[in-house]
Amino acid sequence: MKTTHTFPLFLLALSLLFACNPGVQLPAEDNQAGSEKISITPAQFEAAGMQKGNPEKRTFSQTIQARGEVIASPAGQAKISSLFEGKVKLIKVKTGDQVRKGQLLCTIESGEFLRLQQEYAETRSALKPAKAEYERQKALLDDNVASRKTYLQAEADYKTLLARSESLQSILSMAGLNTLNTAEGQIVQELSIYAPINGYISGVTAVSGLHTRSDLVLMEMVDLNSLQLKISVYEKDLISLKTDQDIIFYSPNQTRQKYKGKVTSYSRAVDPESRTITVMGNILPEHQPSLIHGLFVEAEIITGKRPVTALPDEAILTEAGNTMVLVQTSENEKEMVFLRKMVKTGESMQGFTEILNPEGLENVLIKGGYNLLNE
Repeated sequence: MKTTHTFPLFLLALSLLFACNPGVQLPAEDNQAGSEKISITPAQFEAAGMQKGNPEKRTFSQTIQARGEVIASPAGQAKISSLFEGKVKLIKVKTGDQVRKGQLLCTIESGEFLRLQQEYAETRSALKPAKAEYERQKALLDDNVASRKTYLQAEADYKTLLARSESLQSILSMAGLNTLNTAEGQIVQELSIYAPINGYISGVTAVSGLHTRSDLVLMEMVDLNSLQLKISVYEKDLISLKTDQDIIFYSPNQTRQKYKGKVTSYSRAVDPESRTITVMGNILPEHQPSLIHGLFVEAEIITGKRPVTALPDEAILTEAGNTMVLVQTSENEKEMVFLRKMVKTGESMQGFTEILNPEGLENVLIKGGYNLLNE
């Protein structure tokens, strides 16, 4: 083998590889420093699994680089709290549990809840005679028997009770109570809180005995079937941004696993601090089960396509800060000769790197060149 460097590790490996084959000789004496060429025997080429190839015409995507996260849609997120002040008695779920809409999550002991039920039952009881008196006074007024003042008082009493009854009914219904039973005097001792959506419990802050109020979040839920992308792009890229453009994204911890989506909308305002624009995107249904709410992602928005001349990434080599490839210049039964050729590279995509000066590149070593330069 002839090269500008000595290759002790590479030659040792090849020596062991061919130790049982006396027909193959290592040209170690030709490895003189300063030589501009690298030579290897055909047998060594095959044994090391090396490959040659030519630059290819490929189509590269023009992209916008972005970062963001996977989030559940607003309709797919829920913060659970108690409508009334009270004390947490029973917690039926834990973080990570899958729950269905309407499933019991926890119960609350609340004096306020009991008082409103009692008030509603009393109001409903008083409403019937108040309505009867109102209708009686109206009939008497029509017959000029009762005074208008008495009629107006009966009307006011009835409508006040009616408004109070409807208000209490709405409040108790929001708490999930069957107000028909309450009107009959059936008082529920504990407030039950149910899941408002299908999904998973993403966090629980409630503990037994916790004093709660309406603005205190007891637990949170997310629906993983409603995941979407929320990513940020710099304002300079706004001119290239359009709805329905393809998005390729991945987790920085799993760069080989790619997911796909499309741009659905983007903000028409620039964040004054980060100078970025928020872009929303959907996620293909088949990818949803592999993702979670809050996952940080790197993303590429595909804005166009362009033709390039490219080589496999493995063909691109670096030495002393120079970017190069190894090009075969001659071959016979005893040796294959390669020369370094400096190249200018562009973007890399899907295992290929763009070559900006592809003229004269033929029979490029596309696999195994790293060993020749570095062993």
